[in-house]
Amino acid sequence: MRRVFEYRMLWTLLVVAASYVLLVTLTPIVPRGDGLRAVFLVLSGWAAFAYWRPAKAAILTRGWPDGPHLYALMIFLFCVGLTLNCAIGLFWRLSGQPAHPINNPFFDLWVVFGVVALVISITVPDLFGKGVPPRDKVQLGTMWMGMVVLVVWLVMQRPDLSPLAELVRPITDSGYEYAHDQ
Repeated sequence: MRRVFEYRMLWTLLVVAASYVLLVTLTPIVPRGDGLRAVFLVLSGWAAFAYWRPAKAAILTRGWPDGPHLYALMIFLFCVGLTLNCAIGLFWRLSGQPAHPINNPFFDLWVVFGVVALVISITVPDLFGKGVPPRDKVQLGTMWMGMVVLVVWLVMQRPDLSPLAELVRPITDSGYEYAHDQ
């Protein structure tokens, strides 16, 4: 029986799943969704910043990059995509758009999985380890603090972004399905 407890990642994921079930049952959907997206935005922005140097090295490699550089490029591109997705989701909600596309337990579960993945990804490059130059530590710490402050401000103040939403509406409303409805 003691061997079961040797699987730390399994237990960690089970705790995350149980915490998510509690989170869904105990918190209202709008603040939960906005809060999870805020955490996701901070972590994805931080991870993208953490991986930009190895990603740049992969892009500027003569020939085909090796496996670790390709992995770094993949994480960087994934995190940039997540950052944009989370930023658009917060923008969507702060501009008064309908909540149901992004505030639901299924979407929130995807965000929780993403948060776990990002926590793992930012521990891999040893962001604040002994081999990391002081300049990198300061840049990463500053980036992280900036992201936290921005997201906390957006979530707490909930500024009305509807004028900005109206400005970009021609782009967001130009999807394929909209063209057939006219």
